[in-house]
Amino acid sequence: MGTARYVGFGGAMTAIGGDPSAVLDNPAGLGLYRRMEVLLTMDHTWDRTWQQGAQNQVKRNIFMVPQVSMVFSLPTYAVDDNGIQFHNFMISYHRRQTYNRDINGFSLSDASLGALLASKGIDLEIPYCADPTAENDFLLRESGYVHEFTFDYAMNISNKWYFGAGLHVQSYLLSSLGDYLETFERTNGEGKAMYNRNESSYILNGTGVSFSTGLIYRPLSWLRLGVGLQTPSLGHLNTRTVGTFTALTDSVRPSDAPPLRDREKGAFQPWHLSTSVAFQIGAYGLLALQYDYRHQRMAEDVHSLRCGFEVVPVLGMYINAGYVYESAFSKKSLNIPMEAKFNRQDTYFFQPQWSQYVSAAIGFRGKHVIVQAAYQYRWQRLDVYAHEVAQPYNINADTHRVVVTLGWHHNY
Repeated sequence: MGTARYVGFGGAMTAIGGDPSAVLDNPAGLGLYRRMEVLLTMDHTWDRTWQQGAQNQVKRNIFMVPQVSMVFSLPTYAVDDNGIQFHNFMISYHRRQTYNRDINGFSLSDASLGALLASKGIDLEIPYCADPTAENDFLLRESGYVHEFTFDYAMNISNKWYFGAGLHVQSYLLSSLGDYLETFERTNGEGKAMYNRNESSYILNGTGVSFSTGLIYRPLSWLRLGVGLQTPSLGHLNTRTVGTFTALTDSVRPSDAPPLRDREKGAFQPWHLSTSVAFQIGAYGLLALQYDYRHQRMAEDVHSLRCGFEVVPVLGMYINAGYVYESAFSKKSLNIPMEAKFNRQDTYFFQPQWSQYVSAAIGFRGKHVIVQAAYQYRWQRLDVYAHEVAQPYNINADTHRVVVTLGWHHNY
């Protein structure tokens, strides 16, 4: 997510800079500015998920403002190209993540959640059926965000070296509602009249602070090398869960539990390293290749490959295209112990597989006005588990995104 140019470029701007969203990957990109600039981005997203082999699709859409920024570029009025040329500052807001999707899965055979809980010594205080499940349905609805407020500084040294550093403040909110229903046949064959149902809600919120640093080097007029590093967030996360397990034999007896709360302090979010090489093709365009590495504490590391291309058909106009591939954070089937999960009262979890993005954008930079528009398409695989021994629902997810950025810039 980011400005229309950043989205259209596939985010491969660690060695290019000159964009508020590129500064998030590498704050040295702020050093490329030579004027004051204000940008506002609007984003409309359509999410769609569906289970492999099923016809029904679940759709949601959302409008948001994912980016607002103000850049101050202060020249030093150096007499030649040696030494510090500019001191640049940026204050910005970014919506780094949006949780906005519904996931619906269906299976014809599975292990019973009620029997699983009983086998682990969890007293449900309700009757349940230990027979294999005949049918089950699962619905998960997510909403929320990660907001980030940033304060960045960069300098331009001799128009060859660009150094930057940033302070980022995050606000987290995730709300998740899960509804798992499994239906059984009576033992006397009178029809499917028994069921287990687990309904739960999970809310996470908190704040964090992280830091970033980076550099861009231009050894030749046509070559740029960039590297950026972002630290994990230091802060706290609060969680709250509420769950109700219900079973039906000849009567309904719900089991209601009070909300469970937890608080975690420390470092979260992964380390993020971005490296990139960019080639400037005269005044006609740019080509960039980028590799991103995210170090996970409790899962496998994530690797991303990005490439972006920009063409300048006429002065002031540019056309972008980009592609991104992101690996899964775990290539093996997950095994979440039920004792730990059920203490939270929500038993579901999901394992994202690979993600791919393609995008295109067009933009115009006039004397004072900036207008950009981009389209992005993402497709992703998810394995969703209703509980520990459940068979995964193989879910496909895709996202259509339209992004518009408006801006104003001015020389001092």
